[in-house]
Amino acid sequence: MQEEIPDPTGFEAVLTDACWLHLTKRHPEMREFKHLVVEAVRNPDGIYLGRRDLTRRIYRKKYASVPGIGNWLDVLVFVDEKSGYILPLVTLPLGETVRCRFH
Repeated sequence: MQEEIPDPTGFEAVLTDACWLHLTKRHPEMREFKHLVVEAVRNPDGIYLGRRDLTRRIYRKKYASVPGIGNWLDVLVFVDEKSGYILPLVTLPLGETVRCRFH
């Protein structure tokens, strides 16, 4: 199953169950926070194009306090502009990053 998420520009990003499962297997603490990834696309603080790959949209959303995670969470969501599929990169409080790439 997949979720289609419109951004403020009208572009629709797609988050697949396979991608979310991959991310949460490595970081089970993120299971409850799928809505933060969706919200980062739906209502981002900023939308950027990738520096190395101009076909990547990067959505950024900062949260000052997230229960169960800590004092801050910086969500960066990478989207392939051609296919629309989300390639999540979640920055965790310890500075660790998680990438999920499925097409």
